[in-house]
Amino acid sequence: MGTQTNRTDKILVVDDDARIRDLLRRYLTQEGFEIMIAEDGKALNRILLRETVDLIVLDLMMPGEDGLSICRRLRAANDRTPIIMLTAKGEDVDRIVGLEVGADDYLGKPFNPRELLARIHAVLRRRPPQEAPGAPSGDNEIVSFGPFAFDLGTRVLQKNGEELPLTTRSWRCWRAGASSSLSTAASTCRCRACAS
Repeated sequence: MGTQTNRTDKILVVDDDARIRDLLRRYLTQEGFEIMIAEDGKALNRILLRETVDLIVLDLMMPGEDGLSICRRLRAANDRTPIIMLTAKGEDVDRIVGLEVGADDYLGKPFNPRELLARIHAVLRRRPPQEAPGAPSGDNEIVSFGPFAFDLGTRVLQKNGEELPLTTRSWRCWRAGASSSLSTAASTCRCRACAS
């Protein structure tokens, strides 16, 4: 169900239990979501390299890289995709640690698929609205790096006080850099303004 646009929300289910993956694929597909499945962290990585997802349902206890490590790694890489953790561990400390490393919600196994569906809807309702490609940002922030000043709200880039024209592609590059490292944006942007 698209909560903000007319497109179908994509959910990535990551669980080493094939029965749970199949159950959630069937149930959530019937509820109007596009579902992708992964059996472990490596499969998740392959999917995220080629797809953008709206939410990840992530099992805590998996062989190899566990769900906590995956969540921690995604958050360290500044990936803000909402994550709902699933676990057979019922201890409070496990839920607390999951939320502390960046999970948006937590659900113990066994679980009612309808409760998971309700939690998915709740998490998706809380996500910020997506900005239209090329549209000015809602951020009223000016980010500076060396000779550059980038106004996120007006899409104005200045170098040594002189306004530089930006293509949509260059703006996206600078916008991504503003949320991580402007030095990366400055060194990778290939527009004429930055090259001079």
